[in-house]
Formats: sequence, structure tokens, C-alpha cells
Amino acid sequence: MPTQTKQKQKSEQAVTLVNDSVRALKAYHLTPEECGIKLNQNENPCDWPQDVKRAAADFFVRRPWNRYPNFIPEELRAALARHAGGGEISAENVIVGNGSNEMLLVLLLSFAAKAKSVIICQPTFTVYRLLAEGMGAKAVNVSLTEDLQYDACGIKKAAAGNPGAILVICSPNNPVGNVIAEDDLRGILDAHTGICIFDQAYMEFGGFDGVKLLADYPNLIVTRTFSKAMAGAGLRLGYMIGNADLITEINKIKLPYNINFFTEHAASTILNNVSIVKDTVKMLVDERDSLYQYLKTKPFGKVYPSEANFILVRTPKKQELFGHLRGDGILVRDVSSYPLLENCLRISVGTKEENLKLRESIDKFFNRGN
Repeated sequence: MPTQTKQKQKSEQAVTLVNDSVRALKAYHLTPEECGIKLNQNENPCDWPQDVKRAAADFFVRRPWNRYPNFIPEELRAALARHAGGGEISAENVIVGNGSNEMLLVLLLSFAAKAKSVIICQPTFTVYRLLAEGMGAKAVNVSLTEDLQYDACGIKKAAAGNPGAILVICSPNNPVGNVIAEDDLRGILDAHTGICIFDQAYMEFGGFDGVKLLADYPNLIVTRTFSKAMAGAGLRLGYMIGNADLITEINKIKLPYNINFFTEHAASTILNNVSIVKDTVKMLVDERDSLYQYLKTKPFGKVYPSEANFILVRTPKKQELFGHLRGDGILVRDVSSYPLLENCLRISVGTKEENLKLRESIDKFFNRGN
């Protein structure tokens, strides 16, 4: 038998050793594309000032690379508690990680085997389902309403039918931009017997702050990220906040040294300059609301209101518009493969200049009689 054939057979045999739950997954994928105006990943379009970055870079030069980072980043945990908790929480309520995606992974590792089911409100961030099914848990879908809002009654029904399940709620919700009302979440938590992961990656842009519910609901865990409003997507820094006793148990499965020393220092630098974040967020919220009003004047099938830093639009000309924008150097996200989102594009809010060019391109598209 030729050597190449033997190697292929051995490779195929090795692949069969992968867990069936993992082999059945469709990988999370984003095709990298170069574009002048990048409105496809919900990043903060404003980079940090050079003086802030230079100060962090100086630390990078001085700090020995051959030594591990802090085993427990206590100062960062305490700073995050002050930032997110308003004096109501402490470092013992916080775990830090390599992006909020790692925090989701740690949470699923901590609870999925016992919970057996994960309740997911569709459409939403696809990583929830990927992690749930990858760990062998059953994904229980609850659809958003016809106007893409949370169905509190449907979530309660799913929770009652799957006692002890993990419930994941993203608010503001990616890729729709909808939020859940505080009273609705409280009502759900009053009935839910399992862990609830409240993903607030976009909370700086809208919706209520879930941290204030932690004292009443010890089964609630809030996840946050530096990748959106905090303009730190390249740093990969996320964190979770929860009941201190629960955090102690979850911390056992988190990998040691999971954030590097530069990310730890840069995150602290961002927190020391959080007034810059607040100014940028105000600008982006104003731009979002202005862009929403503009988009509503165009012949889309639907423009959905958003509390995040992006806007969802639906149009039967989705493919043509996507290609037209890309031809003008503007990249948006095609989310039409998500449940309930046929013919939908998600447009991240850019700088004022980027949003102006977006408007000009959209005007040109609809004015040419397409």
C-alpha cells in the first residue's frame, strides 16, 4: 500500500478518537477580509490615544518576559470589582480570563455535565450552542418573538421543562440589539432552578446592569468583556462576576496563568482612563441613534431598534447591498444564516466619518434603482 494511503488511513483513524459531540459541530468561522471601513465585528472604532499606549509599551519593555504573570491578578480583580460593582462586590466575586469567550467555556465546563441542558434564546451569539453541544449538553431553543424581542413566558416554560438547566441570556443581544427588561429577568430567575449566564458584552451601550441582581440571585453570573466599549478587542480580556462561594468553585477549573502580564497591565491602564471610554461610548450611542433614524428612511424591509453598538437591517436585496458596500470598501456582517434572520445584515457603528461614508454608499445603492 502506498505510503500516502497509509498516512491518510492513520489520519482518519485518529480523527475518530475525537468526541462525537465535537465532530458534529459546525466550526465558528469568520472569513478574514481587508476593507477600508470595518463594520463587521462590533469593535469600538476608536483606538486608544498614543500616550496611553506608549506608557503600556514602556511597561512591556521593562517587565521580564521570562517570568510568569501573577498567579492570581488580585489588583486587576479588585479594580474590575470597583469598576463594575459600585462598591457592592469585591475581588472575590470576579474571575478574569482570555476574553469573555473563555469565561463562557469555564462556565460550561463547571455546570454542563450536571445541568445536561442549555437553554438558548435564538437568534443569539452562536458560541453558546457551540460550547453546549461540544460538551455533550442538549441545546434547548427558545425563539425570540416575531419582532425579535425576548419571550419571557417561553423562557420560563423552557426552564420549567428542563429543571437545573443552564440558561444563557445575552443583553444587549448579538446580533439583534434587543435587551431583556429587568422585571422580566427577575421573574425568570424567580422560577429558574439552574445557573443563569447573563452575557453583557454590550452593556455599556444599553439595557440595565445585571450586577445589581447578584445579591438577590446567587445562581446568576454576569459576563463582561473589554472587546467592545472598552476598545480592547486585541487584548482578549474578559471577566465574570458572581456569588463569591460560586466563584470559588468555578475558579478550580479555570486554567492557571490564563492571562498574560501585558493584557493584565493594559486592562488596568484602561480602567485608570475609563473617562475616555465613557466619552467614546456617548459618541457611539449618539451615532447609533442617528444612523438608526437614517436607515429607517431607506426602503429596507425592516430596521430593528438597537441598544448595542450595531444595527440589524433586513432587505430582500441583502446580497446585492453587501456586495455594493464591499465594493465601496465597507465591510458589514451577513447574519442571514441565523434563525429568524433571513436577508439580514448587521452593521457596526463606526466613527462619524465612517458612518458618513456608509450613508453615502447606501444612498448610492438605493438611488441607482436596484
